Amino acid sequence: MRRITVFRIYLCALFLLSLPIVLAAVAAWQPPSQPKTTVIAHRGASGHAPEHTLSSYRLAARMNADYIEVDVRATKDGKLVALHDATLARTTNVETVYPHRSPWRVSDFSLRELKKLDAGSWFDPRFAGECVPTLDEVVRMLKAERVNVPLYVETKQPGIERAVARLLQKHGVLQRGSVMFQSFHPESLQALRPLIPRGVPLIQLVGEKEARSGRDELLQQIAVYADGIGLPLPAVTEEWVRAAHGRGLMVHVYTVNEPHDLARLCAMGVDGVFTDYPDRPGRIAACRRLPRH
Repeated sequence: MRRITVFRIYLCALFLLSLPIVLAAVAAWQPPSQPKTTVIAHRGASGHAPEHTLSSYRLAARMNADYIEVDVRATKDGKLVALHDATLARTTNVETVYPHRSPWRVSDFSLRELKKLDAGSWFDPRFAGECVPTLDEVVRMLKAERVNVPLYVETKQPGIERAVARLLQKHGVLQRGSVMFQSFHPESLQALRPLIPRGVPLIQLVGEKEARSGRDELLQQIAVYADGIGLPLPAVTEEWVRAAHGRGLMVHVYTVNEPHDLARLCAMGVDGVFTDYPDRPGRIAACRRLPRH
C-alpha cells in the first residue's frame, strides 16, 4: 500500500513538473494556415484609375496586390509600351490628336507620337495628362518608389519576348518571385522559356470558347510548356480546377470583381484571381483556399 502511495506521489510530481512545458507547447502551436489565393491587379487598380497608367500601378501597389499585371506591346519603332488594346481609340484621345490615322493601331505609331496622347481623361478628368507608359518607365517607377510588388507581364504579340526579357534582366526583375508571364499565344510562351530563369512561371491564357471544349486534351498540350492556365470566370468549374491541378498546373481566373465570385473561386481552390479592385479580396476571409485536390 505504501509503495502505491509513493508511486502516485511520484506521478503527480512528474505531471506538475511537465505541465509548464506542455502548456507552452500548446500555446505555441498554430493550425497550419491555408495558402492564400494570389491577388493580381488587373491592368493595375483599373477599377479606381485608368488602366495601364503609372497612377493605376502605383495605386495597385498601395492596395497590397500580390502582382501587378502589365500588358506589353511594341510601337512602330520597337519600343515596349503598356497597353491592352491593339488600337489606341478606347483609352486615349488619339482620334482627336491624329484624326486621319484610323484605325489607330499601336504598331502604326512611334513612341514619340504616343507620348502626345492623353491616356487618363477618358476614365476621369482627375487623370488628365496621364501618358502611355513604357515598360521601362513602369519598372523604374516601382523601383524609385521602393514598391516591392512583382510584375505579371502579358506579351500581347509574338516577337517581343527577347526585348521584354532583356529589359527585365537589365533591371534585375527577371527572377523567380519578381515576375511571371502570360499570353494567349503559345508560341510566345515557348519563345520565353529559354530566355527566363528556372522557376519563373509561364501561364497560358485561354478564351471562353476554348475553355468549354476539349479540356483534357488542352491541358495535356499546355502542361508541356507552361506552368499554369488562365481561365475566364464564366468557364471555371471545380472539375476544371481539379483537372488542371492534376496536371500540375496553376489556375488563375480573370476577371473577378464581385465578392460572391471571389469566395466561390477561392473555395474551389484556384491559385490566383485577376481583379480591377485589388483592395477588395483582402477583406474576404473566404480567400484562403483549401489545399490542392
